[in-house]
Amino acid sequence: MRQNEIISSTDFASWAFGLLIVLVIFAICVWAIRQLQSATQIGGDRLQIVGGLSLGMREKLVLVQAGKKQLILGVTPSRIEMLHVLEGEDCLNKITFEPSENSFAYKLKQVMKGKVDA
Repeated sequence: MRQNEIISSTDFASWAFGLLIVLVIFAICVWAIRQLQSATQIGGDRLQIVGGLSLGMREKLVLVQAGKKQLILGVTPSRIEMLHVLEGEDCLNKITFEPSENSFAYKLKQVMKGKVDA
């Protein structure tokens, strides 16, 4: 072997120290991002999208739950406009859909559960 191909212990130590510094900086960045995300999610459970309906290629109608109120919003690429506010008994509840026994959705649900009837 030639002398210039052998890595000296000082070269290895400087490489390992540089790698350690990079890993510490990476860990600090990950920690900082997590702290920033948790700070912005404090009131996140108070606002949620209940449903939506596409009205065209770029227009949507969105129902948003904000506390005890529901907002009906019209959404386009250039703006968001509040169309109506529902409060109290006017609020829409989530509708659960139960497919009939002859529907494709019911049969698919049964197959996924492992209950196959011929």
